[in-house]
Amino acid sequence: MGADWWSLAAAFGYCFLSAVLMVLPAEAYLVGAVLVTDVPPLWLALAGAIGQVAGKMLSYLVGRGVLDVARWRSRPNERWRERMRRIEEWCTTHAWGPLAVTGVSAFAGVPPYALVAVLAGSVRMRWWSFAAISIVGRFGRFWAVVSIPHLLPDALFGL
Repeated sequence: MGADWWSLAAAFGYCFLSAVLMVLPAEAYLVGAVLVTDVPPLWLALAGAIGQVAGKMLSYLVGRGVLDVARWRSRPNERWRERMRRIEEWCTTHAWGPLAVTGVSAFAGVPPYALVAVLAGSVRMRWWSFAAISIVGRFGRFWAVVSIPHLLPDALFGL
């Protein structure tokens, strides 16, 4: 059981870092963890989702104005800036808008979840609403990803 806890802690930690350093692919790590550990994929997906949302809370706090880190506020290109402006406008006119956009983004990655985390803070979405819907969306995404190896023939992975 000790190795399981380390595997879960590693999944949490890696996914936390992948939320902050967006060049680290959380999905690839989780698939690898499923293949090399005996931890049930469900638990790896949950640990990854919680870790990633914990990391994205930093982006949420930037949007909220609590953290002011200049490099986090790098300017997206004009096309993305316009899209995000329209999404932000839509979110402010629909009470359930921020929840819907966050849920879709957390699961599908469109619009980019990193930008949506900042947007959620800037439209004053409650932190616990952002965290809850994000965990559900990220868990669904990661659960789908970690289920793939179990759906493929064992010969594909040399198991």
